[in-house]
Amino acid sequence: MKIGVIELIEDTASKSWTDRIYRAFFKKYHASIIPQAVSVWCRQLGHQVWYATYYGQRDPVRLLPDELDVVFVASYTQASALAYALAKVYRMRKTLTVIGGPHAKAFPRDCLRFFDLAVKDCDKTLIDDILRGHFDRHTVITSGRPLREIPSAEERMPEIIAASLVGGRLRRLSVVPLLSSVGCPYSCDFCVDWSNPPKLFPGIASASSIWRSKTATRR
Repeated sequence: MKIGVIELIEDTASKSWTDRIYRAFFKKYHASIIPQAVSVWCRQLGHQVWYATYYGQRDPVRLLPDELDVVFVASYTQASALAYALAKVYRMRKTLTVIGGPHAKAFPRDCLRFFDLAVKDCDKTLIDDILRGHFDRHTVITSGRPLREIPSAEERMPEIIAASLVGGRLRRLSVVPLLSSVGCPYSCDFCVDWSNPPKLFPGIASASSIWRSKTATRR
């Protein structure tokens, strides 16, 4: 299958030259890890994948090929209007549209006005189920389990490079996002992670255990 993954980091196109410089050198480094993970998982599942981030550089529709079987859109609420517009474009092309990210988790039912599927939480198994057509359209879906692992920086390198290109080249000051944990230790009910208990990923958990044991030894 031909799959597109696009993250909306900005909600409008660049206007002034200062906006273009800021977005090209700073705003674009707000790229998230999970959209990159979705791209890697799709590739590992044997599909042809295109990944892009939109930070106001040009028409977001032109960042992905025209003929796609599935498009995954990651968006925060401020960029939701743009996400909905993209959904209408791709649905006219008979492409399965899937939205994830903070907006989908906070307002999944509203997303279904434009998207075929709204994803609250996902992992590789859920992505595989989506691509196999296991869910009816106009459905809110979730893995229902904590995220236990994500692709390494090495596995995400094509996505990292795509998100970090400035003027068609990878700069020395490019930023590589890393994720040490998911969830939140607090019980506030006004954010998207309020119901997710904190969880360190295995490598970080091991490092933390080693650090704690060394600290205890020093005492």
